[in-house]
Amino acid sequence: MTANKNTYRFIITKEGIKPALLKALVALAVRETEVIFGRARRKLETDFAFLEHKPVCAIEGGTECGEHLAKLLSGFLIKQVGEEGFKVQRAGKRKWSRNP
Repeated sequence: MTANKNTYRFIITKEGIKPALLKALVALAVRETEVIFGRARRKLETDFAFLEHKPVCAIEGGTECGEHLAKLLSGFLIKQVGEEGFKVQRAGKRKWSRNP
């Protein structure tokens, strides 16, 4: 997967959460996305990858299908670990600065 401005990196920050939970939630989000968009479109328009041994994954957005997958995963994570239990980083997004 190539990092672009539409790649979302999900990082579980809540203590004690194992990578297996994140993998299970991604699998559920993938299945749900395939119900809406079909398996072929999901495979063509989005991708995901995990960091080994850490509860971190990246999802390629940038398409309707990819954005749907990322939104589903966000919702599942909110339910499982709470809004403060994870963070999402967008690859290529510049941090805001008050000084020009």
